[in-house]
Order: sequence, then C-alpha cells, then structure tokens
Amino acid sequence: MKTLGVGVIGLGAIAQIHFEAIKKCEQLKLTGIYARKQDQARSEAEKWGCVAFQSPDELMANPNVDIVVLLTPPGIHKELINKAIHYNKHILLEKPIGTYLKDIEEYIQAASEKNLSFSVVSQHRFDNASQLVKEKIERGYIGEIVGANCSVNWYRDTDYYQGWRTKQELAGGGVLAIQGIHTIDLMLWFLGEVESVKGYVTNRLHKDIGVEDTAMATVKFANGSLGSISASTSSYPGFPARLELLGTNGSITIEGDRLVFYQSNLDENPPIVQVKSAKTTDSPSDVSIEPFVTQYEDVIRSIEQSKEPLVSGEEAFKAYRLVAAIYKSSETGLEINLKEVSACLTK
Repeated sequence: MKTLGVGVIGLGAIAQIHFEAIKKCEQLKLTGIYARKQDQARSEAEKWGCVAFQSPDELMANPNVDIVVLLTPPGIHKELINKAIHYNKHILLEKPIGTYLKDIEEYIQAASEKNLSFSVVSQHRFDNASQLVKEKIERGYIGEIVGANCSVNWYRDTDYYQGWRTKQELAGGGVLAIQGIHTIDLMLWFLGEVESVKGYVTNRLHKDIGVEDTAMATVKFANGSLGSISASTSSYPGFPARLELLGTNGSITIEGDRLVFYQSNLDENPPIVQVKSAKTTDSPSDVSIEPFVTQYEDVIRSIEQSKEPLVSGEEAFKAYRLVAAIYKSSETGLEINLKEVSACLTK
C-alpha cells in the first residue's frame, strides 16, 4: 500500500478534526500545512510533525503531496482548485463546493479529464445512521417515499458572523450553503434528482450581513416525492438537525448523526433507535471524528481504484445547485425548474 501525502490549506475551526482524521488513516501522512497566518501554520506544523509551507504553490508543487485538502472559504476555492489540478493533485475540500455554478462545472470537468479524485466533505453520508437509512430505502422497507422534511434550525450569535461568513461572494450563501447543505445533501442522496423548488430566504436576527439567516422551501423530486427545507441560524436555543423520510411502508428519522425513529411493516428485524435526542447545537470542534476518517478512506479507495468517491464533485454540485435555485426562487418569486438554473452567482 502506497502512503499518500496530504497537504492542508487553511486553519479554520474544522482543521483539528481533519488533522486527527488524517492521523487515524494508516495510508495517509500529513506532509504539510499552509495558512495565511504563517506563525499559526508553523505552530500547527510543529505540533503535527510536518512542514509549514510559505505559499499554496509551494505546497502543491511538493512531490510528497498527493492530496490537497482545502479548508478555505468557498469564494477562493476556484483559484486553489485550479492550482491543484495544474499540479495533478487529488482534491478534498470543505463545503460548499464553490460560489459560481459555471466555475464549479468547469473545475469538476477539469479534474475528471486528468483522472483526479475530487471530493467534497459531506461526512454525514458516512454516519452509521445515514448508511442504515440508505440500506433500508434500497431494500424497499420504506416503500414509496411520500415526502421528506429537512430541518436545520440552529442558533448563532452575532459574533459568529464575521469576515467571509457575511459575504455572498466569499461564503456562497448563508444558512443554506454553510449549515443546511449537509442535511440537504442527505435528502438528495436518499430521494434522488430534484425537478423544481419554490423558496424564500430572509434575515431575521442578523440583519446587517450579506447572506441569509433564515430560509424555507418546498421541493418536488423527479420521482414524485415532495420535500420541505427549513433552515435558520436565528432559532434560539437551536435544535438538532433533523431529516424525516415518510414512506408507504415505513418512516424513518435521523437527528444529528443518530437514528431516532424507524418503523416499517416489512422489516422483521428493525434496528434499535436512539431514545436520547441529539445535541441541539453543532460546532465544528464538537463533532464525531469517525465519519471524517471514513470519508478519507473513501478518497483513498477512489485514488487506488480510479473510481468516483461517494461524495464526488458532481454529487456536491447537486446540493449546491438546489441551494442556488432556492436563492433564485426567493429573488424572483417563481418556482424554479432545476434544469433552468442559470450558471451565475447564486443570488
């Protein structure tokens, strides 16, 4: 087994989880770190036993770096992704995948043409609960899915919205793009392609920022199922992220990373559900590391076997395209057909 070197760009709140996950993967070695704050990069590099690079180009040009991990604001993904593709590096980046749909399509295609693994962090696909839900759906225990309710209603105080998080062109959006997109991704993974969406976004608590803190939408899926999305960072004290799937033979609910409800008239051996509810808040520094480890292992397999990772660029694009369509619907007051979403800035 070849050891794959990992270079990390960016030192946001989620960085420590990534460093721990890389350490837990026997086939990975943290080669180096780059951050704009060089003193912080040197400190972290010393802590993790790797190199503090002085520029993204220096990191990507290093022959010991096989995978570039981007923990940077979405608004600068394009430049860094294109650099990584130029240097023939595999890519894993934090969500959302970008800010302009046209740019996203272009760099997904460019990575594909060079046979590079391109994956976006959506660690909840790798939760045990999510994997179990996928299995139950595929085995027919839910029957025809009637509808899905996606709810990500958290609370963020005014200190949270600083810097890039307040700007559409850097963040790619507000609560939908940054907080809600994980659960939206799960909903799409379970239910498939979206036909159309009607939605609204607004600001209820954080009124002086350039992105939304509250959103509501209704979704029509290509298979005839219906869905709802509710997302907010203004909902004190905050509630667990929740996804309900309602079916003709059974229904199932995830809260956070836990299965909290399951019943099917076809399943003779139902799983044990969690009685205790998930936490009412979600912080990057307070999440389970195991799904991140599993996603890194998935990236390793995609490189070794030259196949698409589970959360490929195309899959991540679907979730962000839906977010973009909700923004467009709110702006125009119209129901938006997903095939007609223009390749432009989301708002």
